[in-house]
Amino acid sequence: MKTKDRKKNIYVIIFVMIIIITILIFINIGILKKKHYLSSNIDEEIKTSFANAENLIPEEETENKDIQNQLEENIIKGDVSSNNQNKIETTYKGYPVIAKLEIPKINLETYVISEYSNQALGVSVTKFYGGNPNEVGNFCIAGHNYITKNMFHDLKKLENEDTILLTDLEGEKVQYRVYAIETVAPNETQCLSQKTNGKIELTLITCTTDSSKRIIVKAIKT
Repeated sequence: MKTKDRKKNIYVIIFVMIIIITILIFINIGILKKKHYLSSNIDEEIKTSFANAENLIPEEETENKDIQNQLEENIIKGDVSSNNQNKIETTYKGYPVIAKLEIPKINLETYVISEYSNQALGVSVTKFYGGNPNEVGNFCIAGHNYITKNMFHDLKKLENEDTILLTDLEGEKVQYRVYAIETVAPNETQCLSQKTNGKIELTLITCTTDSSKRIIVKAIKT
């Protein structure tokens, strides 16, 4: 009788273990699906965050946009002459480049694609708003929170006083100092403001891990 009870207990234990293992497998599958969902939909996250950003910026800040775009186009086409031999690549994986971004602290070195789009964001960080790099104003760069060497996954590790380097198409490398880091709601677009009082600024934008908010890094030319 005792032998039968012992066998019965063993069967019960095995049955319980199978149930526990099955539950753990389903939990892990759920976590992986969630991560995939966040990753596959992140293209829309930054875009929808600032979808109407230009409409939220004062009119006087957008009145020179056409001129800025024309200057950008001229540089990309090579219509601006320069003898600087340190020019960066003008294209990256088929996309036009407007600058090269380096952040020594997080070992980030990446090209900034000149035009924002979902497709471009899947390749590298992109210009999101503002004028030309290293010029008066606020040059805004958006990028994914992907765990890849040329994206903004480690942006959250930055602190005030950290160094950011931005090289424009003419080969001029400018050093910036981080002066503000904040996490904001998707509809907060103050970080895009071009009112810099004549100073040269840089803004980096990415999503938080859960994509519910935005990490903003502000830097100024030293």
